[in-house]
Amino acid sequence: MLLVLLSLPCNADELPPKVENVPPYQVPTFTGEDTDWHKMKPAINPAKTVNADLIVETVNRCYPVPPMNIEISLRSGATYKPPSTGAMVQSLDASQYYAGIVATMPLYSGVEIDKEQKLAIDRKLKTVEAVAQMLTALSTKRRAERMLGLYLSLEKRSQKRVQDGIVSVDEQINALEKVATTQGELDSANAIIEGSRLALIHQCKTEDTERLNNFILSEIY
Repeated sequence: MLLVLLSLPCNADELPPKVENVPPYQVPTFTGEDTDWHKMKPAINPAKTVNADLIVETVNRCYPVPPMNIEISLRSGATYKPPSTGAMVQSLDASQYYAGIVATMPLYSGVEIDKEQKLAIDRKLKTVEAVAQMLTALSTKRRAERMLGLYLSLEKRSQKRVQDGIVSVDEQINALEKVATTQGELDSANAIIEGSRLALIHQCKTEDTERLNNFILSEIY
């Protein structure tokens, strides 16, 4: 068999267009960081034992409660009385001028004392509630930090699997949604912790606010 190869002229304008190599779309991670999921290790934040009793007692001790001191005030006055006609007096000045000092003080009734005691009890209950909210938020924060580390690793792994064509993009989207939800839980926990901390330190005297704030931070972190 004889094969004949024919060389035909080819016009450059008739060549098929060159196909551009477009890389596939890569879904970004929640944080946008380009890290290796093999090296990502979720941070374990060991739970620290918080002495709630000590926090409550410290806040109650620095509360600016005014002492129930008895207030005494003095009033002085002078009057002039014209001498009566024909009166026999030994001293003209002594009979015409009078001076006096009067001491006054408020009376504290049993109702007022009972009211002050109820206010003190209400304040202590609010302190306990603020500390309880802080401890609950701390627990939520630690759990969220742990889960966030896990979800970030799974999200990055899913991104690589989608990029290599192993799975559909839905896997990465699901991981991204879990990261976003857990980050929201972490932000909410931090907000509650900060709100409780501010509520506690502002019950204290102004000169002791910074000291109490440093004490609370040392206990919870």
